[in-house]
Amino acid sequence: MDTEQYIQKLFDDSGWYEGRNVKVQTNILDLFKPAYKNAIRVLKEYGGLTVGEVAPGRDFSASEICFYSKTFDLGKEFDKYWTNINSLFSVASAHRDHMQIVVDEFNNFYIFTDPDEQLYFGGSFQDTVNKVLLGINYGNALSKT
Repeated sequence: MDTEQYIQKLFDDSGWYEGRNVKVQTNILDLFKPAYKNAIRVLKEYGGLTVGEVAPGRDFSASEICFYSKTFDLGKEFDKYWTNINSLFSVASAHRDHMQIVVDEFNNFYIFTDPDEQLYFGGSFQDTVNKVLLGINYGNALSKT
């Protein structure tokens, strides 16, 4: 089984299916924010699912991803450290709530590691979930400004 098939099996085993569209809680005050819209799109398809498990990984521990059914704005927390990022909305926790997966207004995903308060660029949704579920090196943390 190749990597793509393995990741797909993890999602299938979690209850995901093609065309999944679950109801998510929305906040009317955030509806105009592009990052919020990106988060809602993810949650409509994956909200409520727990994918994967904490286990040995390729470079780091592999992690589970627990997708939320409601998103929240982390930009207010992060804008003092990463001033070049305007808005980040959380879509999932990972690694037993020690990490957050967040999305920005350009549909870029990031991994925030809570214990050391670092933010890593994950890339696309697929690249980010691959890194987290397989324990692939996240690269260098973004510089705090």
